Amino acid sequence: MKTNTWVLAASLAMLVASTAHGQESSRLSADDLRHATPLIHWPKGLEPHNVDVFVHNEGWIDAPPEIVWANLIEAVQWPNWYSNSADVHIDADQQKLTKGATFHWKTFGFPVTSTVDVFEPNREIGWNVQTPTFSLHHAWLLIPERGGTRVITEEAQKGPVAINFHLEQPNAMHDGHDWWMSALKARSEKMAKN
Repeated sequence: MKTNTWVLAASLAMLVASTAHGQESSRLSADDLRHATPLIHWPKGLEPHNVDVFVHNEGWIDAPPEIVWANLIEAVQWPNWYSNSADVHIDADQQKLTKGATFHWKTFGFPVTSTVDVFEPNREIGWNVQTPTFSLHHAWLLIPERGGTRVITEEAQKGPVAINFHLEQPNAMHDGHDWWMSALKARSEKMAKN
């Protein structure tokens, strides 16, 4: 009963906040949804049109997909170049992400446990987070383009925790992924020149 009350309160707060700002009650950015790529493999129930929060970021990196991929799967190294990550540990003392790998880390100051559910080398990686009040899928898609890599990252979130975080910090996910993309670009391009 307590969870239902919290969900109702969060939903009501969202409606009040969106009405106060003259926005529709949806937490989905029309611009982000318009750019959602059909190339990403979404888990059932976490497709972009079926969630509470969705963000899309993309950019071009002057490095081949193999280099960008290497930086994405070496998760234990993320804190060395992406400061919004910390304390990354992959189960079974692995150094790199693989299909089915579970990893524990901190992002946005929160401890998170993620499991890799999509793993297509040099093309797509995605992981999920599942709790009783929150679920998400974060995907990275690499597309060879102009001698480098078009990188698309999208995240779909569902549940009262996602709604509440978005209400409190509506741009945090988009900005955090821009930050991650910029750091990935700098690291990958430096590696490509060496």
